Amino acid sequence: MTSEEIVEKVKSSLTDAIQDTALPQGDAVIFVAPDCLQKVAAFLKDDPSLKFDYLSDVCGVDYLNEEREPRFEAVYILYSIDHQHSIRVRVGIDEDNPSVPTVSELWKGALYPEQELFDMFGIHIEGHPKNERLIMPKEWSGFPLRKDYPLTTETVTFSHNRDFKSDLVKSKPPTR
Repeated sequence: MTSEEIVEKVKSSLTDAIQDTALPQGDAVIFVAPDCLQKVAAFLKDDPSLKFDYLSDVCGVDYLNEEREPRFEAVYILYSIDHQHSIRVRVGIDEDNPSVPTVSELWKGALYPEQELFDMFGIHIEGHPKNERLIMPKEWSGFPLRKDYPLTTETVTFSHNRDFKSDLVKSKPPTR
């Protein structure tokens, strides 16, 4: 099945759930509202002609200072092992209440990437069994992959570093 056929099948089968579609560089992409994600994901996995049985990645995007709404997006990259085709599901997420439902019931491989989405972007994953920090310490404040996250809060000095170039000049080559 080609990317065009995949997009057309999804669009015709779930007309009320699909906001938009695209075929950038020939790749199948669909845009979905957060409240329709689980319905669309289940269809993509269960339909025999699509059978997207492998979730290869979940990632977040922050569009701060861009000419678009909503600010955040969760991107799910799915692959069908049997049919050898892929699709990207892009979910626009509101800045005021950043949340998206979990798809971990369909793909267990979503557990850690969704937890990372919460940890790095502050996007709440509804229904996730462990909606807590994964990478950052539990007491960490803020979300490091947001574009408005401060890069540094203190001056870091590296005075303990040695001058390795002068050490190399002083050293002698090993003898045999």
